[in-house]
Amino acid sequence: MKKLIPHSTQFPADPAYQALVKKVSKELSDLDLFVRQRATVTYWRIGKYIYEHLSAHKKSAKDGADFFEKFSRDVNRDVSTLQRAVQFYRAYPNSAETRNFGWELYKSLITIKDKDERKKIEEKVLRNDWTATQLREYLSSKRKEKEPAKTDQPISQLTFTRGKVHTFQIVNAGAQRAVSLQKQGEHGGSPLRLDLGFRLHHLLPANAPKLKEADIVEVVFKDGRPSGIQKSKASADELFTYQASIDKIIDGDTLLVTLDFGEFSISQKLRLRGIDCPEIATAEGKKAKRFVESRLKGLNFIIVKTYKDRTDKFDRYLADIFYGDAQTFLNQELLDNGLAQVY
Repeated sequence: MKKLIPHSTQFPADPAYQALVKKVSKELSDLDLFVRQRATVTYWRIGKYIYEHLSAHKKSAKDGADFFEKFSRDVNRDVSTLQRAVQFYRAYPNSAETRNFGWELYKSLITIKDKDERKKIEEKVLRNDWTATQLREYLSSKRKEKEPAKTDQPISQLTFTRGKVHTFQIVNAGAQRAVSLQKQGEHGGSPLRLDLGFRLHHLLPANAPKLKEADIVEVVFKDGRPSGIQKSKASADELFTYQASIDKIIDGDTLLVTLDFGEFSISQKLRLRGIDCPEIATAEGKKAKRFVESRLKGLNFIIVKTYKDRTDKFDRYLADIFYGDAQTFLNQELLDNGLAQVY
């Protein structure tokens, strides 16, 4: 067996060699710093470009969620990264305010909404020379400190309406474009439409009963396919409820689903209403995501009751999720298990 030569014997002390090590180490260190700084500047610019585009073309995009889904495919980057870039620009609108932190650090800093609090945390990062992982751990511990003890107060209970699938309201859409439920025989001359939500208006089928604006109707199925509509006794708060399949669980409170409209479907990103799960980069966030995955695994469909998020400039949708034979309320289940806070 070949005997290993000790490092000190193999490479004896040599001033020229030590100088080489120092020079190369400095170059590599400078390269690492350059890459981090360049990434930070790049994501800031990306956020600026997207934000300015959305601000200037509010009427051109059906909604912000659809914009990000399409844009992410066109530039070959994931949606969350692009949205974080916009959040980065909004948190630091003047690039001169940035502190040359790496992008991974900024991804955690931009989650701190209070500007003064964020500056205090930046100072801590500088004083302690924290890595991105250390900052995430610190923020996670601070969130835990703010959480009330479970024995101090009862778990909040969300109010909800289960809704009724395949139930829609009649609206007067005027000359707006609509997608028909049938290929032939639609009431093309009438301004009345089915409001399917998500800014989708559909022509009435030819065999529709006499209807007026604000009437609520339900789709009638025959052999598993929609064959017409009839008046319904459902209330307005039961509308915008859909059967959906799960495309992707993004994190504990965000899902990508395909909503079923009978003869066609649409893909939609939804955020669970009334709750806020920890960031996916944290251990708590990963735990919340695993919980949702375990609950929804193998299901053919879930029931989604949607709400327009009118506080969000990107026109996203909030949702109550019900699953399984017992139609368990997922939003409340995350609260009950300490995996989310009331939002």
